[in-house]
Order: sequence, then structure tokens, then C-alpha cells
Amino acid sequence: MQKIQDRIAALREQMTQNGLSAYIIPSSDPHMGEYVPDFWQARKYFSGFTGSAGTLAVLRGRCGLWTDGRYFIQAERQLTGSGIELFRMGVGGVQTYPEFLLGILQKGDTVGFDGRMLPASDVESMEEKFAAKGIQVRSADLITPLWKNRPLPPATEVYLHGEKYAGLSCAQKLEQVRAGLKQEGADGQIYSKLECVAWLCNLRASDIEYNPMAVSYAAVFQDSAVLFIDSSRFQPGVAAYLEQNGVTVRPYDEIEPYLKKIGGQKTVRVDPDCINYELFHILKENPSCRIQKGSDLVIRLKAVKNRTEIENFRIAHVRDGCAMAEFCADLEKRLEQGETVTECTVCDLLREARARQTHNKGESFATIAAYEENAAMMHYSPKPETCKTLQKRGLLLIDSGGQYPEGTTDITRTFALGPVTEEEKRHYTWVLKAHIALASAVFLEGTTGGGVDMVCRGQIQKHGIDYRCGTGHGVGMFGGVHEGPQSIRPKNDVVLKSGMNITNEPGIYEEGKHGIRTENLMLVTDAMQNEYGRFLRFEILTCFPIDTAPILPELLTKDEILWLDEYHSRVCQLLSPLLTGETLEWLKRKTRPLNRQVS
Repeated sequence: MQKIQDRIAALREQMTQNGLSAYIIPSSDPHMGEYVPDFWQARKYFSGFTGSAGTLAVLRGRCGLWTDGRYFIQAERQLTGSGIELFRMGVGGVQTYPEFLLGILQKGDTVGFDGRMLPASDVESMEEKFAAKGIQVRSADLITPLWKNRPLPPATEVYLHGEKYAGLSCAQKLEQVRAGLKQEGADGQIYSKLECVAWLCNLRASDIEYNPMAVSYAAVFQDSAVLFIDSSRFQPGVAAYLEQNGVTVRPYDEIEPYLKKIGGQKTVRVDPDCINYELFHILKENPSCRIQKGSDLVIRLKAVKNRTEIENFRIAHVRDGCAMAEFCADLEKRLEQGETVTECTVCDLLREARARQTHNKGESFATIAAYEENAAMMHYSPKPETCKTLQKRGLLLIDSGGQYPEGTTDITRTFALGPVTEEEKRHYTWVLKAHIALASAVFLEGTTGGGVDMVCRGQIQKHGIDYRCGTGHGVGMFGGVHEGPQSIRPKNDVVLKSGMNITNEPGIYEEGKHGIRTENLMLVTDAMQNEYGRFLRFEILTCFPIDTAPILPELLTKDEILWLDEYHSRVCQLLSPLLTGETLEWLKRKTRPLNRQVS
């Protein structure tokens, strides 16, 4: 930990030289992405905490890191001895980092940060809170001079995502965006989130780990569309496709000069949550630009999948189900034969099984293979030097996903490797009941993700337990495994629309004991229409069995057992023609009706 302390000390020297009383290092890049390339992982470099979410705030005498419930256990371990205090976000009485700074800093103090690494909304919120006390904020890059041997920026090959997968051409998507801009009374919008640029231009790359995206920006106006990217990375045909679809290409680092030169009195729509403060500030300072704050139009458009995308998603989940079945049959055989299998072995075997599937483009995130008490850490990541060896007892949680041109997958299953405790069985069954409750829900058009959250979460909360995370999230079309704006969590106010997809992943996490989660991806679709209005329901896209071994059948209703049996019948019907030998036999055993097993 001495190295972390040395880095913090060097940062404090830079703060003093720049007249800063505090410095904020978030877990983000200029594109406000969830998965951050090594080049921009400054928070990890200065704190030693490797989780994907967290904010480091360094003052002259104190230092704190804020992260959410997924990482409490991990952060506590990794920060030990560093001198960095852990602040558990979402826990009652725990201050946010702006509240913490506000309580310590005095009038005349200045808070610094790299303006490219924070969304404009966060900075505006800080400015408003700090102004009352006379505290200033200032964008300043203190990271670059201190980060020695910094990794290079990502620069992988850029290729087309064909319309047979995307369903619409780039030109057709630009038409949709421009129609939306016109309806909102705006002339243009800047897109900096990488999944938005990828969707809009039908381009993919491998710049971001687990995410098929290229580091880039896009600007769309009624009379122009500009893509900011290093064009030397283009595969043959990309440049011609963009030109045919009305897109001009400029170098990546020309985005700031471009924004400074926008003229002609333009109304530029800006989503403060999706654009970094530096770009927002440039637009704000341009006298020819009138800022219109509003949601990102591309995020709204790509959230509702078209018919081609939906059909491709179904194909992707069948392929992924085959990979999972092959992996599970292999894992079961290895354990029966007495082989040594660790959590890391599980990750390797599953990655290899997916790689054998047609069109597989890798994983959609790092596989979570967590045995027994390790599964209580929601985003546990097994390491070779510390991973557990599986035994023929207890629960194994596997959260994983694959990338295919047809779609992105995300699935979690909890498996009984042998005898499990009565408490584990009870918790497993409660999670299954919560999962089935949401999967079976029918709701009126206009219902939000927050509106259906308690349908699922309530099944857990009635036992005096809760899970410190959302119930579900959107998934990209050969994009990010977490894509909004839709999600199922208490405060989400986005209306669920037919064509959106969403995960269903309730869980129970008991520190030091076990973690249980069951996750499927669902499609919002029409249910019925009558005098009360239009009703929606969920279609299950994920195609893989749910382990019945840990279930306490007496806790399930007849309707819940029927749901599970019908789901397994569909899984068997879709996967059986594609599997052979031991894998097919494994599938047939795992999809037997529960009512037959009970009898």
C-alpha cells in the first residue's frame, strides 16, 4: 500500500502547486462509459480499488472513496492500509462526496477535477451546492504529469455492423434523430457515449473491454453529420459506407475545435448526464450556441429494438444457451470425476464454450464465478492466487454473458454442487419466486421501471431482506451489457415500452455465507388491449435451465411450478435440436418438469 500512499502524496503536491484544496477522481472516461479503458483508469491507479464504480476525493488531510453496495466487501479489503476511508453509498447517514467536501472546505477553497472525466450534470450540481459557501470548482488535469508509464489509448480496427443485424441503415437512423430534434425544437445534438455513436453509425470495434465500440464522438445537425474518429483504423468499406450515408469523418481530437467554431445561431440539445463537462463548457461559451437541456435522443431511440434486432436477439440467446449447456455438462462431468476445479477454471471453461459458438465475439463482461461465501460479493472477480476450489456441496453463482453480432447476452444462474443447507434452499426459492413474479407481470402501458420494481423486490422484502442493487437493466444490441434509459429499480421513471429489453435478476446476498441470483433477459411486448387500455407483458429471451435442485417445492404455488415447467419445456424445445451426446442428456435432465420430480 506504500505505493498508493506515495501516489496520493504526489497528487497532494500538485494540488498545492495548482491552488486546489481538494481533487476528485471519478471512475469514468471522456465518454461517460461504464467500462473504462486502462488509459483513463486514474481512480484505480491512485486508490488501488479495482471495482468498476467509485469516486476518489483527495483533500490535504483526508482521503475518501465512495462506492455502492456491489463493492462494499471488495473495497474494504482493497483499501486496507491505504489511508483511504471507505464511504458506503446508499447506506443511511453516509454523506455523498459533495456533501463531505462541503462540510470540510471553507470559503475561498477550490475543488479540482479533470473536466473531461465528469458529466456536466455532476459539475453543475457541485457548482450550485458549493456557491452558497463561496467554494469554487475548476477543471485541471493533474493526472497526466503524475501517471508514469500510462497505458496507450485504445485504437482497434473499426468495422461495419451490417443492416441484417441492425435492421436500419445509418441514414435511416439519422432521419429518426433529425425528426426527433425537429420535434424538440433543436438544430443538433452532440453524442459522446460510445454505444450511441456505435448504434447511430452501425460501426463496431474493440476499444473497450467486453464492449464492441470505438472511441469516438458524433455531431448531428439538420444539414450535417460528423463522426470524430481516427479513420486510419477503418476496415475496407467503412469510409465509403459513411460517405454514402451522409456522414463526414474528422479526427477524434477535433471535437473541441469543432464545437468552438459552430456558428449560425444554433440550438444545440445537450443531455448533461451524457456529455463531459469540458465539451459542455465549450458549447456554453460559444456565443452562437443556445443550449437546450434534454435527454439524449439516440439513447431513447436505440432502447426500443426494431423487428430485425428482436429476431436477432432470439438467435443470440439460443446460441448462448447452447454454450452454457455445453459448459455445464462439462463442469458436472469434471466434478464427478474428481478433477480439481476452481472458480478461475469455471471462467476459462465458460469462455471457451462461448468461443466455440458461431459468430461469438467474446464475453460481454468478466464472468463472475463465485463459490459459497464469495457469491455474497455481487461483483466478485476470482483471481488465480485467491480463487476457491469447488467441492461437491454448496452453491455456485455464475453471472456471465456473450457478445454476438445478433445481440448481447447476460445470464446468472446459481447451481447446487451437492448438499445445501435449509437456509440456502429457502433463500434460493424466495429468489425464484421473486423472479417468476416479475416474469409473469402484466401491466398497463405507461408503467415505469420503478413501477414494477416492487412486484419483484417485494417478494424478498417481505422476509426482511433486500438486495442493494437494481432489479434489472437494459442490454445493448451487440453493445453494452448495461444500457438504458430503462431499468427496474425503485427510482427509475422511464416508461417501459414494447420493444425494450430488460433483465430480471433479484437476489439474496448474505455476507460470509452465500449469494444467490437468478437472471434472465426479457423483452417488453404487447399483452392485450381492452376498455382499460393497452397492457404489456414480458417475453423471456434467455434460453437456459434454472437449477431445480435447491428448490423447496412446498414454498411454490401451482402457478409458479407451472411457469417453471413451461419455461423449461420451451428451453428444451429450442436447444435440443442443436445439442448432442452428453450435453443433450444433461439438458433433458435439467428441464424435467418440477411437478414430476415432486411426485
